[in-house]
Amino acid sequence: MAESASRMRRGRLEDARKALDLALMELEEYRKGREVLRLRDACEKGWLAALLATDALLAELGFGKPGSYAERRALLRELESRVPEAAELGLRDRFGARGYYLHILGYHEGSLREDEVAEELEKVRKYIEDAEKLLEARKGA
Repeated sequence: MAESASRMRRGRLEDARKALDLALMELEEYRKGREVLRLRDACEKGWLAALLATDALLAELGFGKPGSYAERRALLRELESRVPEAAELGLRDRFGARGYYLHILGYHEGSLREDEVAEELEKVRKYIEDAEKLLEARKGA
């Protein structure tokens, strides 16, 4: 049973990893052809990866799947109040930062440079890893 739960957890986070992989592919395509829309698409796929990781984390920890950005922020705040490790990771702030940089500045405004997009996507990778580590730690608690 524990193996099945672990496999399901990996499956939920797998979509986040796939979205991040697609974001990185868009960034590489941008580097080849300098097509500005590729850079914007990389940002939006990176933001999607952060959303999916957040949804997986919240669902796995019993908060359910959020229906809006506001609900995600509220549930992340609640998570941080209940789970000290989540507060130490600053997940709510990191989620909000990725939304601002990737979704607003990168996708909507198109104002992020290539190096900034790469940096933000690396932060998404770390966010996904931290979500997975938190789930693993909570599994044993």
